Amino acid sequence: MITDISFIKANLPKIPADAHKYSKGYAVIFAGSYLMAGAAVLSGRAALKSGAGIIRLVVPESIYSVCASALPEAVYSLLENDVDISKCGGVLFGCGVGQGKLAENTLLRLMDECRKPLLIDADGINILSKHIDVLKNKKCPVVLTPHVGEMARLTGFSAEYINNNREKVAENFAKEYGVTLLLKGQNTVIASPEGEVFINPTGSSALATAGSGDVLSGIITAFMAQGALPFKAAVMGAFIHGLSGEKAEQDLTLRCVTASDIIEYLKEAFKEC
Repeated sequence: MITDISFIKANLPKIPADAHKYSKGYAVIFAGSYLMAGAAVLSGRAALKSGAGIIRLVVPESIYSVCASALPEAVYSLLENDVDISKCGGVLFGCGVGQGKLAENTLLRLMDECRKPLLIDADGINILSKHIDVLKNKKCPVVLTPHVGEMARLTGFSAEYINNNREKVAENFAKEYGVTLLLKGQNTVIASPEGEVFINPTGSSALATAGSGDVLSGIITAFMAQGALPFKAAVMGAFIHGLSGEKAEQDLTLRCVTASDIIEYLKEAFKEC
């Protein structure tokens, strides 16, 4: 099925007139590492710009001051400490976290303890590929957002095979492991654990820029925190992300769009939706 704007309008989480910051959606985001602070800032800013009322950025102590200066609207916890996720509506792990032991142990602990919708991206997917069987024992809904290279590491298939069989690979993986699988690329494929498949029609090569995936993950996590079911959140997130990229491209040209621009043009995408 091709996603259309009517799906977005029908499923986009509503913000009540008497909303407060927690009822608008509370997201916890584990992101960033030394030399990769930008991934935490981009994913957090995208979540806030997508309607989350409050986000908690969980970052290593080494990048806390950088992130806090760049994104003062977030609240912060340190990755080195235990973090309470029981009151949030959605969790994101992976953007720029690296593949060190602390990041690996944190993800494995989340897979064992998390009861909230959990999106795993980027370095989180690379860590997960070494422990793929933990998906069989997960205790929460999981969304994975790999690009083709990461999908190859998850499945063992070649990138060429995946590119030639995108829908089949995404659908089979989603059903086998009981996850929502968003396979990034031209005409992004989103597959549900039940075998439902959507193809995203929005976006262009303007999205092929560093940090774009961090923005997508932040958008989807915001929707989950606002109560959207993970599969619907992924379908809507891909559409809004692509549409925002198109809006940015119209003003800035294909060459000049950055991940920060995608965030700034979210307002135009939401106006249309």
